[in-house]
Amino acid sequence: MILKGFTLVELLIVIAILSILSTIGVANFRSARLKAMDAQRKSDLQTIAKSLEAYVNDYRSYPATGVLVWGQPFADPAHPETIYSAKLPTDPGSYDYVYVSGGTSYTLYAYLENENDPARIETGITETCKTNVLCNYKLTSSNIQ
Repeated sequence: MILKGFTLVELLIVIAILSILSTIGVANFRSARLKAMDAQRKSDLQTIAKSLEAYVNDYRSYPATGVLVWGQPFADPAHPETIYSAKLPTDPGSYDYVYVSGGTSYTLYAYLENENDPARIETGITETCKTNVLCNYKLTSSNIQ
């Protein structure tokens, strides 16, 4: 009786091919995950900006720096029943959003992880989105002077 099967060389070739394919798959998954988190960050900043514009319609100025608490509701301090955002978004990764305002304008900062993102290239930002990590993306109010 002759047994039919794979030789050791054939098995090694199949294992090598599977290893190469899995390495490519993991790299693509990581890239897609970073792009998705960066898209979420940009969307979050747009959502926050809309809440700030609703606030400025009521008060004719933006809230002071330090007033926004990420992950908490953003309500009118004088009329808590007026809610501008049920819950301010938090960064989907391990970074922080930063809000800076002088009353007449604001800037929102975030850290984008995808190094190939064309919107990422921001130089001169001094705000930190994590200890020892400078923010690299900003969204500025449309009425900046």
